[in-house]
Amino acid sequence: MKEIIKKLTDFQNTLAPSVWIPTDAEPIYKNALLGAIDVQYEGENGFATIVIADRKGQILNTFTKKYQATIPYIPSFFAFREGDIILKLVEDAETSLKINIDILVIDGHGIAHPRKFGLASYVGLALEKMSIGVAKDTLVQYSGILNEKKYSSLPIFLDKNESKMVGYVYRSRENVKPIFVSAGHKVSSLQALEIVKELTGEYRQLDILREADRLAREAAKEDIQLS
Repeated sequence: MKEIIKKLTDFQNTLAPSVWIPTDAEPIYKNALLGAIDVQYEGENGFATIVIADRKGQILNTFTKKYQATIPYIPSFFAFREGDIILKLVEDAETSLKINIDILVIDGHGIAHPRKFGLASYVGLALEKMSIGVAKDTLVQYSGILNEKKYSSLPIFLDKNESKMVGYVYRSRENVKPIFVSAGHKVSSLQALEIVKELTGEYRQLDILREADRLAREAAKEDIQLS
């Protein structure tokens, strides 16, 4: 296992500099198609769903498929286990639905990761698409007190000197635990936060990610019942 971890660490450190997070990006066009992704597991099978939506979060289509995981679960290296499944999912969805997805919104981290290479960065880089990570927990410690009001945010820095900003702690629902937003690839940190704000609904997690989660869970449950 130590050898595998070393290889994956080296691989992340090699790829991380290739991730592009613009600091002064142009506005993202209003007609961009979003793809919200979630994967649920039963053993080594991953049930992956992508929810296609517009910038307002209006759901236009969905696509779900079962894939076999080829890499074991290793904490902090989840990008490699789930990432390969997501790459296949996006390719299959675009082919099946005959669309091109502009922005991937992924249940996971972007550059708010100890090696600045979370799941959203891995997928975005591999597909050369804009990607955003939206996670329920953080891998990077942050300082400060987040306001309890909805839409409040605090920057997350990778270093104590606060010179490397990697994302935001974001309050998507008043008096409820925050979520963690970070750019994955080809979007700025501020753009990632603005898009997540646009998609914020009544619940802690974004509605389109909640729907992806629901459909993936249903697919896993149906597969168990049929087996």
